[in-house]
Amino acid sequence: MANLIRTNHHHQHIPKKRKRGESRVFRLKTFGESGHPAELNELSFRDNLAKLLEFGHFESSGLMGSWSFQLEIQRHPNPLYVLLFVVEEPIEAYLNLRCNHCQYVGWGNQMICNKKYHFVIPSKETMAAFLKLEGGGYTFPEKESLSHLVELQGHVLHGLFHSNGFGHLLSVNGIETGSDLTGHQVMDLWDRLCTGLKARKIGLNDASHKKGMELRLLHGVAKGEPWFGRWGYRFGSGTYGVTQKIYEKALESVRNIPLCLLNHHLTSLNRETPILLSKYQSLSTEPLITLSDLFRFMLNLHSRLPRDNYMNNSRNQIISIDSTNCRWSQKRIQMAIKVVIESLKRVEYRWISRQEVRDAARNYIGDTGLLDFVLKSLGNQVVGNYLVRRSLNPVKKVLEYCLEDISNLLPSSNNELITLQNQNSMGKMATNGHNKITRGQVMKDMFYFYKHILMDYKGVLGPIGSILNQIGMASRAILDAKYFIKEYHYIRDTPAKTLHLDRGDKLGIFCTIAWKCHHHNNEIKIPPQECIVVKKDATLSEVYGEAERVFREIYWELRDVVVESMADGQREITRVDEMAMNWNKGLVLEGNVGMMMNIEVMKCYEDDDRKKDKRIECECGAKEEDGERMVCCDICEVWQHTRCVGVQHNEEVPRIFLCQSCDQHLIPLSFLP
Repeated sequence: MANLIRTNHHHQHIPKKRKRGESRVFRLKTFGESGHPAELNELSFRDNLAKLLEFGHFESSGLMGSWSFQLEIQRHPNPLYVLLFVVEEPIEAYLNLRCNHCQYVGWGNQMICNKKYHFVIPSKETMAAFLKLEGGGYTFPEKESLSHLVELQGHVLHGLFHSNGFGHLLSVNGIETGSDLTGHQVMDLWDRLCTGLKARKIGLNDASHKKGMELRLLHGVAKGEPWFGRWGYRFGSGTYGVTQKIYEKALESVRNIPLCLLNHHLTSLNRETPILLSKYQSLSTEPLITLSDLFRFMLNLHSRLPRDNYMNNSRNQIISIDSTNCRWSQKRIQMAIKVVIESLKRVEYRWISRQEVRDAARNYIGDTGLLDFVLKSLGNQVVGNYLVRRSLNPVKKVLEYCLEDISNLLPSSNNELITLQNQNSMGKMATNGHNKITRGQVMKDMFYFYKHILMDYKGVLGPIGSILNQIGMASRAILDAKYFIKEYHYIRDTPAKTLHLDRGDKLGIFCTIAWKCHHHNNEIKIPPQECIVVKKDATLSEVYGEAERVFREIYWELRDVVVESMADGQREITRVDEMAMNWNKGLVLEGNVGMMMNIEVMKCYEDDDRKKDKRIECECGAKEEDGERMVCCDICEVWQHTRCVGVQHNEEVPRIFLCQSCDQHLIPLSFLP
């Protein structure tokens, strides 16, 4: 297996370089799963990464190297591909030894890794800038361009892994920015890679937005989690002093605001909000009671409707359902839908059982299978000027249907269609008429609620002003929770049976090395556990040697570590099989770092200490840097957020600044102008 991490003590083995012109194409939909393209069945991130990179097209550029993968988005009707680059950045190319992303997300005390791996899908703009096309192929530019590529903003995907398996998601951009991939496709790919490679933890700074709305607020109110929550990302750390408790309390308070309370007070403020609330109340099959219910319903409705440019204006097409997954033609489906609607009209908008609807329609449609398919597809959907309601009668325990005229709730336009999509069926339905519900209209209404309920609360007086002010404060706290984390892989949760690797005479042992940092108050540092592979009959010295090799490759501080013994409490373990059976606790080895390396580490920690001496005492409660802009008082040298001291986001930081405390205690001097 290729060993990708280079140290001063061991030769680096690069995955075999593919011949120029040799090209492989991988399916985007499965890339990153085990077997697609590599069997990612190792117990460590570094070994799985090495397996994956063996399938990439390798290019070397000075200190930095890259592997590229051509991923197929679709084959028909027109082939569509993207390029995924994996750029290896060694520590010699680091601009800063310490990773700011780690600090802001809460991992500031992590040991420094020897390498970073950037997973990048460039946007069309960055691709044009950094790839030179050569008759359908490509070559990478010089070394400087490689470093510029990973520094550039606006990639479709930019994810970063440290060599110990911790990482950061830096950029995701979907079709709104001109990408051929949706945001969901990009996230699915990233999640498969993290899972397959056995990443440990991934952090991100959530700046996702759409149509002027911050998604962490919109999805937080609707679903109680950010947009990234769909892939398992949870609160990591906040800015401006926001803690997890504050974040969760803010979410709870906004999500549970009763719509009836808002509706009552907003009626006196403007008429449009109550009308829109009434419109979506009527479209929902379930009562919308809270603010969370409203936004969740609108998001679901938006996802079920086809894209606006999908609709056509065929006068002859009354209703259509995509029949690719059913055995009936569009013409027969249209006829059946029309018969069902007419049957419901004849009962004058009363609730009737499914069997009654079916019996009435059978007078015109003899195929009961077709009727069952249509009845299932029509449930709780808008068709023309009507909403077809479906509900379970709680007394009779049977499904019932009712037709509701909603023409007065919909905006009108002469040459437009009403379009819908059934989330639980394969169908898309459209009817020719004078009204429509489109994704664009739902998005526009959603932005209206977002702006006037969640954000626009200043200057409003009376009871509604008090309510909107509380919502606004809670919304601000939700927006200030920016850093989210997903934990992918726990070594200690790995079943014991996986330690007995399918390699004949070899075993996997989880271990770490405890070492004393002499120039940092003799602090004992213990990095996360790694899995080392040794022979079943390996000596203790061979185990120590393999542990040294692995940890030297991963960590800069341990480049010349020497393992001397086992930690107290484990020294009675003398055989390799006993070490493997100790998997639930992990093996702790004791090591020492050479004097020269200790001097380099000392310099790094001196820089850290200078940063720690920076006094941060902001009125929001922040005591550490969180990535937000700060200003320092020129007298007491205490740092505070510019926002917290009244400096607006678009204003420059004052050249001379006094905090409120110093300003109040400053004695005016008569000789000063």
